[in-house]
Amino acid sequence: MAGIGSPHGADRLGWAVIDALGERGLPEAVALRACRTPSELTPLLLACSRALVIDALLGDGPAGAIHWLKMADLPGAALRLSSHGVGLVEAVQLAAALGMPEDRLQVLVLDVVLPQSDIQPAWIDALVAQVTAALSPTA
Repeated sequence: MAGIGSPHGADRLGWAVIDALGERGLPEAVALRACRTPSELTPLLLACSRALVIDALLGDGPAGAIHWLKMADLPGAALRLSSHGVGLVEAVQLAAALGMPEDRLQVLVLDVVLPQSDIQPAWIDALVAQVTAALSPTA
C-alpha cells in the first residue's frame, strides 16, 4: 500500500493516511510506503501481488468525497490527481507496460478540491476506514 504526497497542503494526504494505518494492527502481509513522487510507485507495483495507492484528488467537490479508481479510470482523472513531475498515471502505465496486471491495482482518492486545503482529520479517518474495510477477509 502506498500513499503519495509532498510536504505541502492537501498533498500530504497520502502520507497522513499511511502514517495513520501504521498505527493500526494491519496484517503482516501489508507493507506501507510513503512515496514522495509517483515515479517511486513503478517498482513497488511490479513487486507486489496487490496494490492500493492513496492520493489526493483536485476535483469538483465536495471536499471529502472518496473515489475508488481502477487502472482504466486513471487517464480521465490524470489532470486532477496530485501534482507531481511524473504523474500517477504515467507510473501506472509504465508498470503495466512492464507486465503489471491491470487487476492488481486499486487507487483510493479523496477530493480535496484545492491543493492548499488543510487536511481534515475526518478525511484521514474516512480513508483509513475504507482501507480497513478493503483489507477485511470478507471484502
